[in-house]
Amino acid sequence: MGDADLPRDSEAPRLRTSSADAGGEGEEDGAGDIPIDKTLEDIELPGDLRDLTMAELKARDEVESDGDEAPTRPPSVRVRALSTRDDELLGDPPRGEHHLGRFAGWRAAWAPRWIVGSVLAVTSLVAAVIFVSRTRQLEHERRHPLPELEATISPDTPREMSLSEGKFRVALGREAPAVHVLHLPDRDIRLARGSAKAQFKVEVRNGETVRLQVLTGRIRETLTRDGAKRLLD
Repeated sequence: MGDADLPRDSEAPRLRTSSADAGGEGEEDGAGDIPIDKTLEDIELPGDLRDLTMAELKARDEVESDGDEAPTRPPSVRVRALSTRDDELLGDPPRGEHHLGRFAGWRAAWAPRWIVGSVLAVTSLVAAVIFVSRTRQLEHERRHPLPELEATISPDTPREMSLSEGKFRVALGREAPAVHVLHLPDRDIRLARGSAKAQFKVEVRNGETVRLQVLTGRIRETLTRDGAKRLLD
């Protein structure tokens, strides 16, 4: 913007005051005009105008220009420029939740959170029941691989077996109708504590056990003859 575009001092808007406010009588028209491009500190104002703001001075000037008597001191009112969106403001806004902060979001999500938590809890419970039931079923099938054959065996079938000579492969089981005790000439063989099944090879020669080899599971031996030697560690 050049100097030509700037308003000259003579063309600058001026604030007009009455001759009485200027403190003089019989002054010419315009003698009380004050350039508004200057600050109040740069302008010598009468005593009753020094305490007024620019808005109050403007209001006083407009009242005087209309021929009305200017008030001694108009009320201080801060005027805001009107906006095109002023009609969108609510006169009585509803109560909000801004005072809750982050707890507002937590409270708003209460219902979905409750639904999701309930679904997860029920699903976890059903899955746990199915897992336990299936585990027990597999354990039963492992212990009873031939249920049709077991059904043909009488409950009072002896569960002890004796061997006196030869080579054998023997299987022991803790549940009926499996054999759970093997009697040899110089020792007895039983399942070890915590073992449900076991298989082993045994060789008896001249009334003495000379070989004992464990294949699966765990067994324990109990010597029944003096001088017999243990074959298991």
